[in-house]
Amino acid sequence: MKSGKQRIYQLPINDISTLGTYAAQLQHDAEIQGITLPPPARLQIGEPSFRTPSHIRLAAQHSIEQELMTYGPAAGWPWLRELLAQKIQRVNGYYVEPQHVAIGMGGTGALQATFTATVGNGDEVLIPNPCWPFYPMQLATCGATAVPYPLDPASEWFPDIAQLERLVTPRTRMLVINTPGNPTGAVFPRSVIADLLAFARRHDLYLLSDECYDQVIFEGEHLSPATLLEPGEFESGRFIGIYTFSKTYAMTGWRIGYVVTGTQLITTITNVLSAEYTNLATMVQRAAAAALTGPQACVIEMREAYRFRRDRTIRLLKEYGRYIYTPHGAFYALINVEGRNGEIRRGRQFALDLLHEYNVAVAPGSGFGSVADPYVRISLAASDDEIERGARAICEFADR
Repeated sequence: MKSGKQRIYQLPINDISTLGTYAAQLQHDAEIQGITLPPPARLQIGEPSFRTPSHIRLAAQHSIEQELMTYGPAAGWPWLRELLAQKIQRVNGYYVEPQHVAIGMGGTGALQATFTATVGNGDEVLIPNPCWPFYPMQLATCGATAVPYPLDPASEWFPDIAQLERLVTPRTRMLVINTPGNPTGAVFPRSVIADLLAFARRHDLYLLSDECYDQVIFEGEHLSPATLLEPGEFESGRFIGIYTFSKTYAMTGWRIGYVVTGTQLITTITNVLSAEYTNLATMVQRAAAAALTGPQACVIEMREAYRFRRDRTIRLLKEYGRYIYTPHGAFYALINVEGRNGEIRRGRQFALDLLHEYNVAVAPGSGFGSVADPYVRISLAASDDEIERGARAICEFADR
């Protein structure tokens, strides 16, 4: 029986999506059998509880009614690339031209196109541990190997440059960083960003900066490595920035993100985007333009809601003696679920047992990397009630 490329066929199961499906099936089965379960709390996925703001939805509707849905440029319509260049300067603090921007199918699509354009068979890419689970999966589809570098929970989940140095080989081609971080919520300070950039320069690596949560900051400052580059070094393609509308504007299902880098590399990435799906729908690009040019109060409102939920969660963890650290950005928290008597609990089994006993779905830390094995991740983008009940259930179950 043919199964395609074994490297891809044998990729590990994505616990985040499978646990969500399993939770829905348990709920359905219980209803059929007339069994009353505790109210569900779905904390396993980073899905904003907010609806996409109305001015964004209306822009897409207007586009459908007034415009032909034709093929478009693979890198995106010029009017949106211009707006994105302005946003990069306004929000991220560095100057780019529209030709430095290409639009992808979500941050995920922008990442996949970038990996395909830059690394391949035999290449190694340094990725955080823990990290967003799609990095190693996407690299595997390109034939490259993910090499995890540990983030330290004892130091705000920051990387250790000395550890990174020990992982470099002649095959290392890229360093991936993510700040604000998923699943940690860590926001790297200027000193850490500068050290990471110096490391990439020292070993002549691409520095891919995943900045998908760039506008979800609670404390501190989000600093893009690009702000520390001279124009010539930016143009060289050393830096690659990945961004998305999904988190900032509650547009996860719209699937629109973008990549920013030097002119020659953006041409290569655009060729990949063209080969993958030709172009992104015009109505989605119009919605993105409305997000950038319309009222920004929605961004502040959602960020403050996430901050409120973060603060409630931290207070609850302190109440149960489970506080480890404070996430300063994104909308996640890692909760250590090790037993009080030193019992080692694995996040995945804990997540399955929690779902069965409390009807609370969380993401096992093991899905993000070995460092997070004794943790579970909860999303602060769920509703207030789900987070309150879910976090209490996690703490109570961990104390048993």
